[in-house]
Amino acid sequence: MEVLIAGLNSYLGRRAVGHLNQDDFHVHGIVRDLSLFESSMSETPTATLDKVDLLRKDQAYDSFRIQDGVGLSIYISHVPTLGETVNLNLELITLKNFIELMKVNQCNRLVYIARLMDKPYIHYIESVLVTADVDYTIVLKNLAIGKGSVLDRYMHQLINGRYLAYDHRFAKVKFSPVSALDLLRWIYNVNWDREFHRQTIEIGGPTTLTVQDMFRLYKKVLYPNATVKSFKLPQFVMRFIFKKLYHIHQEDLIEFRRVMKREYPIDNRSWKNKILFVFTPLEQVILQDQ
Repeated sequence: MEVLIAGLNSYLGRRAVGHLNQDDFHVHGIVRDLSLFESSMSETPTATLDKVDLLRKDQAYDSFRIQDGVGLSIYISHVPTLGETVNLNLELITLKNFIELMKVNQCNRLVYIARLMDKPYIHYIESVLVTADVDYTIVLKNLAIGKGSVLDRYMHQLINGRYLAYDHRFAKVKFSPVSALDLLRWIYNVNWDREFHRQTIEIGGPTTLTVQDMFRLYKKVLYPNATVKSFKLPQFVMRFIFKKLYHIHQEDLIEFRRVMKREYPIDNRSWKNKILFVFTPLEQVILQDQ
């Protein structure tokens, strides 16, 4: 099957370029600036990549064709958040243009993937999909983890410090992180011709834990001998402490906290009765996907 995918500048999109393509699942990825994208790739692409601008609809957009047509289209949200007007409008424009492109390539089956934090605004996306009369599935995912993820970078920086400053409310947030590679494997295993038509489903990982638990798991698996002393601080001083003590990039800190603000544990039973799927244990994900 020929698969068309956009949103490659997202974390999941970058991982998809190297891992989603299979013998019977031929992935064609489109990106606005191909040379810039390829220079930033840390993994060898296995998908076919093309330069197509979904915002400006240039000549490459008008002429883009996949010879045998497209059986499945995947759009991964790549804006920082749908909760800001500029980002939402940009997403709606590029999504509409992507739908037009996939239809030209004989496809009407679309999987739209967003983060759980975008759930309050997903009705805007659904409205576009319904108006376009496409056979859609909206997938809302818990925080994706693995090599290069914002959570992975965040945890490494914390553990490499001698002290761990935290505020109690943030440390106790519960979520079900999902391996990026598991999520791609799940996408491959779903029979999209048969399942989840015009539905919104949620997917999370195999284990529910707190941010504090996640820190302890990373430490146990990767840094068992690290001596990190923790101390609790008021929330209003955390930004300053994190910047000065851990040298965590401000964008990483903002992104991680923005995502975690709306995370919650997901019950996968709504889709598990339709497909057989086994998640990779988190300990194994942390150890192997580095």
